[in-house]
Amino acid sequence: MKSMFGQETTAPPQVVSVFSGCGGMDLGFESAGFEPILAIDVDQAACHTYRLNHPLVRVLRRDLASATPGYVAERLGELPELVSPVGVIGGPPCQAFSRGNGHKRADDPRAQLPRHYARIVRELNDAFEIDFFVFENVLGLRHRQHDQVFREFKDLFTDAGFRIFEGELDAVNFGVPQIRRRVFVVGFNCRKYSTLQFVFPNRRTNKPRCVADLLEKLPEPTFFRRGLSPEDIAFHPNHWCMNPRSDRFTDGSLRQGRITGRPFRVLRWDAPSWTVAYGHREVHVHPRGTRRLSVLEAMLLQGFPQRYQLCGTLSDQVRQISDAVPPPLARGLARAIRKTLGYDNGQRPS
Repeated sequence: MKSMFGQETTAPPQVVSVFSGCGGMDLGFESAGFEPILAIDVDQAACHTYRLNHPLVRVLRRDLASATPGYVAERLGELPELVSPVGVIGGPPCQAFSRGNGHKRADDPRAQLPRHYARIVRELNDAFEIDFFVFENVLGLRHRQHDQVFREFKDLFTDAGFRIFEGELDAVNFGVPQIRRRVFVVGFNCRKYSTLQFVFPNRRTNKPRCVADLLEKLPEPTFFRRGLSPEDIAFHPNHWCMNPRSDRFTDGSLRQGRITGRPFRVLRWDAPSWTVAYGHREVHVHPRGTRRLSVLEAMLLQGFPQRYQLCGTLSDQVRQISDAVPPPLARGLARAIRKTLGYDNGQRPS
């Protein structure tokens, strides 16, 4: 079997994906030799995207915050072939902890999603005695105002039977032309691997990739209009963007590297992108200063291969790519986990 990145894989270890989004972390794990067998997310457009790009994986649209106990294990039992997952991967929506969220609410239900993730990890460990889990979230979760909450999350993972390792990874260190720092918690089964030590992957490149490496040779995108279908979009179904309505796109004021508030951040050709995480009409401005990035351009800056396709409206696609884990970063982390657990040599640590 070949992964999206064209790598050969044989008898891959199986993983369950929850809060899967459009499948960025899953794509990275697949390219490192893992096999996603079940993916669950509440977002309808993201589920359509996942099915399109991972046709062999069962994809379910479900709000895991309201799922009954044992729901994920029961869905695994419905698969046509006997499964034996070794891990759980996922990144619960993180806006409640983001430092860029200026409208935080004390009762934001998204703040409870990591607890639901920990519950699912416990249930799958009880059912399958899994080897590991991976939890991804924004750096804001480590901020002082969320410190107690984050410690509670990690305690839940420990209580579920896992030895916890916490680290910070930046996508730019994995060949992605984007500064994107995120916190990762990786847990290993305490009973199986009581003395195991895990080291997060190090910097893989001394010269970061820049925006020009991915975008400079692309043709101009199609501008949004009502009734536009993917078949109407030239070059790639996701190579479309918002109409440049502001006068700033024509008066020459949007120069490379210039920031005029959150809505107008102009990328530089010769530098990595700022974090691809866009709010309403905050998509970064193309280095030429005449328009915002297309969805495809944002996908490439996230490290997705060009053959990947996102489904849904323009807003749906912007949301999906903003929330995604860059696949090359996920691949680097997955390889480190494979090496630590001895999957590559057929042995397991004691």
